[in-house]
Formats: sequence, C-alpha cells, structure tokens
Amino acid sequence: MPGPSSDGSPKMLIQHLTHNPSEYTRGCVALSLGQAKEKRALEPLLQSLSDPSSWVRGWSAYALGQLQEPKTLPALCNALGDEDFWVRQQAADALMRFDSRLADNALLNSLKQENPTARVWSLHVMAGRGQSDTAPETAMDVVPILEDESRSVRLSAVRTLYRLGQAAAIAPVRMFMHDPDEHLRGAAAYALGALEDRESVSALSLALTDSKPWVRRNAAWSLLELGEALRLVASMIKDEDEGVRLFAANARERLQRENGPDGSS
Repeated sequence: MPGPSSDGSPKMLIQHLTHNPSEYTRGCVALSLGQAKEKRALEPLLQSLSDPSSWVRGWSAYALGQLQEPKTLPALCNALGDEDFWVRQQAADALMRFDSRLADNALLNSLKQENPTARVWSLHVMAGRGQSDTAPETAMDVVPILEDESRSVRLSAVRTLYRLGQAAAIAPVRMFMHDPDEHLRGAAAYALGALEDRESVSALSLALTDSKPWVRRNAAWSLLELGEALRLVASMIKDEDEGVRLFAANARERLQRENGPDGSS
C-alpha cells in the first residue's frame, strides 16, 4: 500500500495524519505509524478515531492495537460502536491483542454503553478471546447481560458465555430454551452442548420438537456432542430440515458402530 509522498520521519507522518486533506493519505499514515509502533503518535491516533473517514478511523484503531497502550482501551471500546463495520472489526482485532485482565475490565465497562452495537461487539471480543485466567469472573459479569433490553445483546451474551466455557453460565442459559425468540432458543440449545451440560438432555430432547429448524438442528448437535438420546436424534431422519437429517444420520451411524447394524444392544 503506497504511503504519502513526504519523507518518512515520524514528525512528518504525524503532521500528515492530522492535517493532510486526503483521507487516503491519512489512513496510510495511520497504518504506517502502527506498523512502526510509533508511540509519539499515540494522541494523534486517538484523535483520528473520530476522523470523518472510516478509512482513517479503521487504520487508527489498527495502529492503536499495535501500540498496546492501556490508556487507549476505553477509546477502542468506544470504537466498537462505530457506524462502520470495518472500523468495528479493526477495533475488535486491536482489543484482542491486549493483556487479558486489562482488556476484560475495559470490555466489561463497555457493556454499560448506551449504544447496543457497542455492547454486542464488546461481547463479540470477549467471546473471541475465549477462556483465559479471567474467564470465571468475566462470565459472572456477563450473566446479567442476558436480561439486556436489546435482543442482539442477549443473543451475543449467550454466545459469549458458552465460549467462555464456565459452568456458572449453564443455569442462566438454560432459561432461554423457552424464549419466544427462535434464535435465542437455538443459541441456548447449542450452548448447552458446548458447555457439556448433561442435565439439559431432557430440555434438548424436547427442543427436537420445536417448530423452528434452527432450534431442532442445534438441539440435535448438542445431543450428539453429549452422546445422549442418540436414538431420539436418529429418529429425526425424515425431518424437513437438511441439517437435522444430517445429525440424525450421524446418530444412526454411531448407534450402529456401538450396537451393531440394527442399532440394538
């Protein structure tokens, strides 16, 4: 990617970042400063997160991720609510690079933002970071978000909890098995399998009768993961949904391997 046609001194690059009329040049400069890990550009890059151009905002978020300065965490969390998807992705990628405890604390604070998009993306980053030394505490702080007013935030919270892999999340997630929203029911059905919750077998078995294919499919997947109710899953071989039929075929094959061609013990 070509940069500005000036000399490459940090001082000149920072000047271009803050004053060059070309958004393309400002974005290239932000990228270059990040690649060089130029700490003198910290404040200008923070200011550039508010640039009118999404091109500049995105590369500024990238650069701040390269600098790894804890003071930039709140600004990067705010960028998770940017109107532009690419900027949000760059901010999320930047946050992934930070130390677990520092980032988790900043992301938990970000869940208090009024912008639901920022809350969703904060959860997205938590889920992407997965299990860490702070995962148990983080999971307990995410549980209350299951009651968020935004459906998208609630759905992201369910996904985050099973990615964190904490047993404390099982009971709250299980409640969504009866939610009016099919996507929340489906996410909960998947989460219970990912969390290896064998006490949810009866709820997952019941979910195989759900009117929505998405829910049935995830319930079948979870039962296969748990190795439970395989005969029931196998009985779904004529389900209208291709995904459910695939899991049913997998269950039938497993039964045949374990118990012989007719599936009987």
